[in-house]
Amino acid sequence: MSDFDLKIVGGTLIDGTGSPGRRADVGVKDGRVVALGEGLGAASQTVDAQGLVVAPGFVDIHTHYDAQVLWDPELSISPWHGVTTAVLGNCGFGVAPTRPEHRDLILRTLERVEGMSLSALEAGLGSQWPFQSFPEYMDVLERTALGINVAVMVGHTPIRLWVMGDDATTRAATAPEVAQMRALVRQAMDAGAVGFATSVSKVHVGYAGRPVPSRLAAFDEMLELAGAVGESGHGLIHYNVGRDPLWQAYEQLHAASGRPVVWTSLLAGSLGPGSHRAHLERAAQQRQQGLPIHGQGACRPIQFEFDFRSPVVFDTWASFEPVRLADDEAQRRAVYADPAFRARVKRQVAGRGPDDAWFAGQEAEGDTRRASFQEMTISWAADTSLLERKLVDLARERQVDPVDLMLDLALASDLHMRWRIALLNFDESEVREILADPHVVLGLGDGGAHMSQLCDACHPTYLLGHWVRERGALSLEEAVRRLTSHPADVFGLHDRGRVAVGLPADLVVFDPERIGAGALQRVYDLPAGQDRLISQASGVEAVFVNGQRLGTQAQGQPAAGQLLRQRAGHGG
Repeated sequence: MSDFDLKIVGGTLIDGTGSPGRRADVGVKDGRVVALGEGLGAASQTVDAQGLVVAPGFVDIHTHYDAQVLWDPELSISPWHGVTTAVLGNCGFGVAPTRPEHRDLILRTLERVEGMSLSALEAGLGSQWPFQSFPEYMDVLERTALGINVAVMVGHTPIRLWVMGDDATTRAATAPEVAQMRALVRQAMDAGAVGFATSVSKVHVGYAGRPVPSRLAAFDEMLELAGAVGESGHGLIHYNVGRDPLWQAYEQLHAASGRPVVWTSLLAGSLGPGSHRAHLERAAQQRQQGLPIHGQGACRPIQFEFDFRSPVVFDTWASFEPVRLADDEAQRRAVYADPAFRARVKRQVAGRGPDDAWFAGQEAEGDTRRASFQEMTISWAADTSLLERKLVDLARERQVDPVDLMLDLALASDLHMRWRIALLNFDESEVREILADPHVVLGLGDGGAHMSQLCDACHPTYLLGHWVRERGALSLEEAVRRLTSHPADVFGLHDRGRVAVGLPADLVVFDPERIGAGALQRVYDLPAGQDRLISQASGVEAVFVNGQRLGTQAQGQPAAGQLLRQRAGHGG
């Protein structure tokens, strides 16, 4: 009889704690690590990891798989890149709780703010959802054959919509409504949610051009809901503030709840060149005061591909308000052709015009936006001679204004021409400084969101390939820690993110000389034949979730992922 179900031999163990890598074999039985060392006994399955690294499975704390998990329980593409645990419900969005009469409302919100295809959502979820309340949603996930582990935050937007309906997008809540919301948050926490997530980010514009519901909440409402998290005795608060940190608000939310606060996002260029340095310094001051407040950053440029059917990158531009209010593509085309609209966009690009709120009084931020506009590149066009051409270069050659050229090309393609633009985090010298801070928690992969516009769910392999091997910005041990035990500990997932005897056997085996994220590819594999961008991983040799190797489900083995319910006294 075998001593182990699985034995991984000959590899370098990097255990997720930041400790130096060491030679050690790993023995697994009943889904857990039961032995570390050399000369282990017999195993039913042996994996040769000679020349490879054996590490904990990666923990992705920032995903939007809330709907996708119901039709794609493997949560592709995350496990391709070594992720074995994903946190859903970020930024206050989700699909539960949702009343039947609000399903179209929640889907249109996800379509607008998270760039999800409405037809894919409708086809993937169907007309009869198997849940309404958050506890029912969690029960559905527990019954689902998950490919990887899943933890869920309850979102402010569905909570508000459940209580207020369409009014959630237009006004503050009454005291009785806030009381109902507080009870729903507490119910979700008692059902095992790992936290409460909300957003006040200006980029979060929902259907019909309205702010998403959480942006209409008075701060007193935020504090009340934070108090419900505190009463539960576990979990954290995820607060998306967009570009401008709200330091006092973080401290107030922590004070109201007694729980950690994770804020999004700490990025290079958020308020102009070098602005991240003041943010790192202020975050350090809060840590020195003993406050569990964590800035969330990213290791990849925040880069979008888009077309002018849904020009999401311009959502916060005052000049694009007529586009946001347009009901259909015909109306949008009329706006794009309007000389008055074009004149206003030109003023905003130049940073002029008192009515252009994006730049007014925010010259540093305007500089960042103008720098992004200067790098705007054509990523798809029927005329292949235009591919990978910068807009400003093409406009210079044709001796026309770049705004006119951008809109003329879009109209000529019936709005199908695609563009790529890096909005933030594109200055590598500044990103390196952010990564050098060991307290910045890495996330912002956005798996499940903006699928036709970006693909950053590949960030673990990108970090290990680009920033470790190619740039030498982090040691391999530190990079693994930042992908494993650090995010797991921040989110209270204390039995994940490490390789240690007694812990679940979430493991990734990779080649440090080859690991990386491949070039983006557009595929059409979503429900209703909708498209998404994907990246294939290189150098990831094997991924194990709770002791089971991924990719074996086709052989009849059950999926190994688990719903990670968090309870008071058991994590967090």
